[in-house]
Amino acid sequence: MNVSLAIDVGATKVAVGLVTLSGQVLARIDVNSKAGSIAELNGSLADAIKSVMATPDVVVVGAGIGSAGPIDNVKGTINPVNIPHWVDFSLVDFVREVSGLASVRIIGDASALAYAEFVLGAGRGATNLMGIVVSTGIGGGVVLNGAFHVGRTGNAGMIGHSVVVQGGNECACGQRGCVEAYSSGTNMAKDFGAANFEAVASAARSGDGAAVAAIEKGAAVLALGLLNAVALMDLDTIVVGGGVMLADDVYWPILVKHFEKEMKVLNFPGNVALKKATLGKDSGLVGAGLVGFISPTERA
Repeated sequence: MNVSLAIDVGATKVAVGLVTLSGQVLARIDVNSKAGSIAELNGSLADAIKSVMATPDVVVVGAGIGSAGPIDNVKGTINPVNIPHWVDFSLVDFVREVSGLASVRIIGDASALAYAEFVLGAGRGATNLMGIVVSTGIGGGVVLNGAFHVGRTGNAGMIGHSVVVQGGNECACGQRGCVEAYSSGTNMAKDFGAANFEAVASAARSGDGAAVAAIEKGAAVLALGLLNAVALMDLDTIVVGGGVMLADDVYWPILVKHFEKEMKVLNFPGNVALKKATLGKDSGLVGAGLVGFISPTERA
């Protein structure tokens, strides 16, 4: 069976797996991206790659990487703001050396989600789509006129670092007023005074007004960012995934409310579908795997 080596680099973990063309994940190992030194992280990642590639009865035809950004898909390097170990890290070369695979492609983690949902999930049938990840940070990926677009360096769709509040809260990227600075799970938790978004969601379920207010604030800013994305790219579909969506019973109705409020003002695009990602926690890994099936000379 032909499979792709898939690597999904997130702020707290790196998922490594094997993915089929139909999106099935045959093997998966998670590596803690926060633990130990850079040597320990690289060693654990190498061990995970070798372990999944030892799966019997498969042929690994290529590798795809979806990484938190910013990335440089020309150089094959990553600079994820939430993983201090990796600064200008040549992840493509690293994976190529460890795996022995000639074909290794890299895209943003949210682009991986967008591609997976466009091909296999909630975005099937869309023409102009944005997929976003709302988690420790916020990322985005885009499909325009039915074609997957990663941009000049692989960072197209970075909605989390679009500025919506002039002179606003400081973001991990160094700018002020980014969508991510208000709307990520991390920053909604910070606004509420909790350790993580799960605690905010739990408090909101119990009727804590401050927790609900923190989610309302984050969702309102994200909705404004999405409005701008619709205006810029004439989107017909937005797919939302990421760790915050694990609490979609609390978060989703609030986001939908604010998005619909913003869209009432923008009268030219017609109906824009706001959808939940359907491929679950593996959507980024699946998207990376699908990209791994594409030869370096082909466009996604």
